[in-house]
Amino acid sequence: MIDVTLLLLFFFMLSGKLSGGVKLRTVDLPKISAELEEKNTGEREVLNVEAGGGLFLGERAVGLPELGAYLRARLALRPAVKLHLRADAATPASRIKEILRAAAEAGAQDIVYGIRR
Repeated sequence: MIDVTLLLLFFFMLSGKLSGGVKLRTVDLPKISAELEEKNTGEREVLNVEAGGGLFLGERAVGLPELGAYLRARLALRPAVKLHLRADAATPASRIKEILRAAAEAGAQDIVYGIRR
């Protein structure tokens, strides 16, 4: 019984470390006056967009073509995955539009936007 408990402890410690690196980028999220809180978090792919328009999946920098290919492959395996878009408040709207177009062409249907209260 102690062996099983120890293995479970190691599993949760390691899986917590692996999933914790997704939001390492510091992004100044936009503020809104009213918001709808997402109740069903589900499985997500977190995409961070810096003020200059740089894209990051976790710590890995990606371009639009690479993002589209990655999302196509990911959605083929798990169609219920949501895209969590965390864009800096200073990101130009035209860059967000390009990213959303690439995500839509890849087949992303559920997109969750990161905002600040």
